[in-house]
Amino acid sequence: MDKTVKIRAYVAGTESAAAQAPNTDDKSSLELAMKAQLEDERSRSLEHLKTIVQLRESLKLEQGKAAELVNKVGELEAKMQGSSAQETSELAKKSTQLEEEKKRALELMRMIEQLRESIKQEQAKTEVFAKANSLFEEEKKKSLDLLKMVEQLRDTLKQEQAKTAEITNKNLVQEARVKELTDVLGKIASIAAVVKAG
Repeated sequence: MDKTVKIRAYVAGTESAAAQAPNTDDKSSLELAMKAQLEDERSRSLEHLKTIVQLRESLKLEQGKAAELVNKVGELEAKMQGSSAQETSELAKKSTQLEEEKKRALELMRMIEQLRESIKQEQAKTEVFAKANSLFEEEKKKSLDLLKMVEQLRDTLKQEQAKTAEITNKNLVQEARVKELTDVLGKIASIAAVVKAG
């Protein structure tokens, strides 16, 4: 009960401060954007959980395939041990098959390890999203300070734009002077060429 009362009092105070503040639209927009971001983070978290479930199912399937290959390898090895000299050529073929099955088993084991790593990564991402959700309230409290900073940055931007316009005008004047000097030099060069030719 105490916690509920404190939260309501805080919300009421916030609404009163928002009503008195001149930039209510900016605060509402920021709050809506933060809520939208939170919903996006939650949806991503659910997608990652689904991915983890799918990866676990794939891991079970790959482990089953690996177990079947191991059984086949054991059967082939048992047949090779009990075969006679007359079955040498057949055993050679089975030996080749055995090596292939071993290679496949190794590849499956590598795939299993990769799936395990993927599951770990997805779990880590889920934890990150959970932390992001917990930071939402803290970011909401910082919104007023951020709005003040935005206003200050807008004023600074206006000043910088004014300075940039002034510098641009000076550059245009200098470019015009350079063009005039270039034209004069071109004319002098033409006159000099005519005089030299004469």
